[in-house]
Amino acid sequence: MTAMFPMLKKFKSLFTSNKTPKFDFEEKVVTIEDQKFVLRKAVQADDIQYMQIQETIYPIPVPWPIDIVKMEIDNKNALYLSLVYRDKVVAFIGISLSDKSESHITNLAVHVDYQNMGIGHLLLNQAFSYCRERNFEKMSLEVDVTNKPALALYDAFGFKTKTVHKKYYFRNHHDALEMMVDL
Repeated sequence: MTAMFPMLKKFKSLFTSNKTPKFDFEEKVVTIEDQKFVLRKAVQADDIQYMQIQETIYPIPVPWPIDIVKMEIDNKNALYLSLVYRDKVVAFIGISLSDKSESHITNLAVHVDYQNMGIGHLLLNQAFSYCRERNFEKMSLEVDVTNKPALALYDAFGFKTKTVHKKYYFRNHHDALEMMVDL
């Protein structure tokens, strides 16, 4: 199956090894454009809102089906953060922490109504700080070559292309850039 769906290969080890303790995150209130948001660790009840966010920014089928979203939120080798505004999740980021030296951004999504407010920067800054505090040396991710806003964000954070994965995404067969940055 991983030969058919290359993006799933990256997550195989996440589903087979869940022995490390869950990663804690202290809830924070953040101000964006004079509005108060809460940044907190994801809970299982966020799964439907994650799906709704994906549906606002990706064509159907969304890249992460509900069963994968649920597994990732509960994954002991990962940390998912939800940005909440008025009891509604408006953005999220997932970070795989299974490798002791390299963290991996598994997903970063911002609801279309909240884009261009600096939320992607906020979430990446939080991920960088969290991983640096835990002595991770690098951070990696994959991004669709056609996702220009995400590419600009990752470039601003110093990510460099490590390799190109041909036809990486099963939903549209787009190539992906595997990118990495030193922390």
